[in-house]
Amino acid sequence: MKKDPSPNQVLGKAQSGVFSVVLLGICLCFYLFFAFYDGAVICVDSPGYISMRLSREPFYPLLLAFFRKLFSSFPNDFYLTAVAFFQSILMAAATWALVRYIWKELRLPRLIAFLSLMMPLAVSFLCRFAAKRESMYSNSILTEGIAISLYLLFFRYLLEYCIHQSKKSFLLSSILVFIMISTRKQMFVTLALLVLCILIVNIVHKKAFRGILVLSLCTLAIVGSATLLDMGYNYALRGNAVRHTNDNRFITTMAFYTAERSDAAYINDEEVRDVFLEVYDVCDQKGYLKHSAEEGWFNRVTHFGDYYDCIQINTMGPIITQYVQEHYEGGEVELGKKVDQIMSTINISVMPHNAMNILGSFLDNVLSGLITTVAKRNILLNWYSFFIYVIYILLLIWNIRVRGHMKTAILAGLTLLAIIGNVTLVSLVIFCQTRYTIYNMGLFYICLIIMLYNLIRHEHRLHVTSKN
Repeated sequence: MKKDPSPNQVLGKAQSGVFSVVLLGICLCFYLFFAFYDGAVICVDSPGYISMRLSREPFYPLLLAFFRKLFSSFPNDFYLTAVAFFQSILMAAATWALVRYIWKELRLPRLIAFLSLMMPLAVSFLCRFAAKRESMYSNSILTEGIAISLYLLFFRYLLEYCIHQSKKSFLLSSILVFIMISTRKQMFVTLALLVLCILIVNIVHKKAFRGILVLSLCTLAIVGSATLLDMGYNYALRGNAVRHTNDNRFITTMAFYTAERSDAAYINDEEVRDVFLEVYDVCDQKGYLKHSAEEGWFNRVTHFGDYYDCIQINTMGPIITQYVQEHYEGGEVELGKKVDQIMSTINISVMPHNAMNILGSFLDNVLSGLITTVAKRNILLNWYSFFIYVIYILLLIWNIRVRGHMKTAILAGLTLLAIIGNVTLVSLVIFCQTRYTIYNMGLFYICLIIMLYNLIRHEHRLHVTSKN
């Protein structure tokens, strides 16, 4: 017969419920305040999502279209305000859900839970003020407006899957991965994380064959569903069942950045060679390319970050697009495919001959990404980043070795794995500005707080035991 809970247990449960509501209230007040204060913020990339360009993944434009339809009877741009409020509520709920789960699962004191909650809020606050963005991502009309929130929810369910092998958490993680990779390319890192966790969990439980089977089916289902959504979206909108275009522009930007003019000789297609030289000469003349960067790591990564968009958005994109429009006929889909074809030819022809140069830029970017995940690039904070990673790794090793802290070790280890995976993926194709590394910043500091708390509590217990 089930024993009735004691009055103390009932009181404790009630207090936990009240505290949980307080945490949610703090999150909602924080993000909704800035939604009221700043409203919906239109950024450089926003028009591409609003106008549902072929070059964009389908989910976010569909979300905007849904709100546009829902609020069609309101003034023209009101739906964007509604989107900003929706994104702010989503961010508040995701932050709360993640911290609440960690608090409950690790049985943390309320002070530690409160401090953990402050980390994602502090990251958003720094984006708004210290980074001089003039807005938070939660109320910006950008894919980050939902991608950061969905990433935190994904991490919460992935953590639960790793700890308890919960089928529900596995399913929710998979659904969130599908939504995220249908929102922005960078989120393919979540698919890699999910696949790796499936493999590790099944190997640990001596079910390696089942793990390989599950991860294969999961990958096929997620990628297949995302492809069907992409093609179905374009068929409904454009009458042509194609995937979105322009995915290879990031790689082509890296190809131009690391190239020399003599590399044009490797391009057999005369038409593409002429386009390459036209883009290259403009970039070279304006000092956009790698050989124009000053010596030293800091100067190289700063130069790459400063001129990346100048190559891709201001030069390469307009020149290739204009060339295609002038020399070919067809609609948006046909012209988009031709632009992709030219870029692919440049990539295949030029990049193999600059492998070491590209590798150098990649390694520069990885180091830069590790720094921007936890701080900002400057002389002082570079050293801070080095020491904070050393402290984090030492604390992680300690939590692995000391009995009773395995759940914390899984949390911290998964976070470190996510940082490495994200930085590696971003470094391959683009520069590691904070916009692309912010996903794990709050998680890193949450883990740091919890691991420090575990160490202090352990040392306190040893001190008390020795005195007795």
